[in-house]
Amino acid sequence: MQKFLFTVRFKMLRLLIIMCIFGSCNKTDTSSYKNDLELIKEHTNFIELTTNDGKSRLIVCPKYQGKIMTSTYGGINGKSNGWLNRSAINKENLSGKGLGGEDRVWIGPLGGQFSFYNQQIKPLDEKNWQVPATLENMVFNELSKTNTHVSLENTLRLTNFSGRTLNLNIKRDIFILDKNNIEENLKFKLNPAIDFVAYDSSHTLKNIDSVSWKKETGLASIWSAGMFKGSDNTTVIIPLKNNGSIADIYKYMGPLDAKRLYTKNKTLLYKTDGKYRSKIGIPHKFAPEIYGCYSKDLQRLTIIQYRKTNDSLYFNSNAFVQKKPYQGEVIPIYNNGTMDYSATNEISFFELESTSAMKELQPNETIEHFHRVYHFSGSFDELNHISETLLSFELNQIK
Repeated sequence: MQKFLFTVRFKMLRLLIIMCIFGSCNKTDTSSYKNDLELIKEHTNFIELTTNDGKSRLIVCPKYQGKIMTSTYGGINGKSNGWLNRSAINKENLSGKGLGGEDRVWIGPLGGQFSFYNQQIKPLDEKNWQVPATLENMVFNELSKTNTHVSLENTLRLTNFSGRTLNLNIKRDIFILDKNNIEENLKFKLNPAIDFVAYDSSHTLKNIDSVSWKKETGLASIWSAGMFKGSDNTTVIIPLKNNGSIADIYKYMGPLDAKRLYTKNKTLLYKTDGKYRSKIGIPHKFAPEIYGCYSKDLQRLTIIQYRKTNDSLYFNSNAFVQKKPYQGEVIPIYNNGTMDYSATNEISFFELESTSAMKELQPNETIEHFHRVYHFSGSFDELNHISETLLSFELNQIK
């Protein structure tokens, strides 16, 4: 009997050891803000902004394209909101290439003959798309900082597909927002039970050429984008204006069926699971100034607010020469997936974006854009109240 009990105990102990080696005992929680902060600290300088007694925090990396890498509303040990490609963050990768990050600024246009993302690589198509080295390796210079604000600046030289080179200066100001800032911006009273982190990334783009920029040879715009981890229960919520419908928006890459893209009461719903490569664009006429994203699994509602003007020149994401290259979108949303659009269970990221208009700038003239991100976490009823108030949408209408 004793020999039998010893054998059973030995087998149980061996099983526990195996589980610890290959299972949960050996697993690192890569979703925590603290772990992301420690990883970044090993490889580059960073600036941390905090408010709300340290519960609301974010990480800015000037050497990684000036990105906000991630944020949290749960203090140092809270969940990390941004998507990071952790395997790409190493001592050999000194640029922001492929690292992910919750908020970045790029320069449009993306599509068409004036795109900076096809350079002079022919033919002009999606296979020849690549981020210019000057953007990929962009290092921002720090101008000033406080506990809640950092000001960064950089000068860029970009050449579009048509061969026109633009020289520009970009200033990037990042503010972490407190409760009063949030309530003032959104005209909304925040429930004390809600956890939150919010920030404003504001930009000024200046023409530093000695000549004017012309439509016929190509213009530039400010393009804000952030990467977040997808899930089967994550949906972007866009209340369309002016009776807009699915037929009025742009669709790119993989075809979208009614399970991925549909409307409820004039609100566009787009599944962002990070498992199917596709993209949508909302033209100026139908774009709201505020849109959202609900992640049921995380109990998180994200609100995006951006600077919308009455200008008319925007880029689109079509990778070909166009008759109307300035007929584009104000809100692009991207869902990542496999390049061949095949089915996958591996979850990656999606992007929440906004763009400024393009203008024919004279030397030293500027354009401006802000992109504000508000993360709220709480009970379903509390998040639903925010959604109803800001988006006029009930979260239980999501499929």
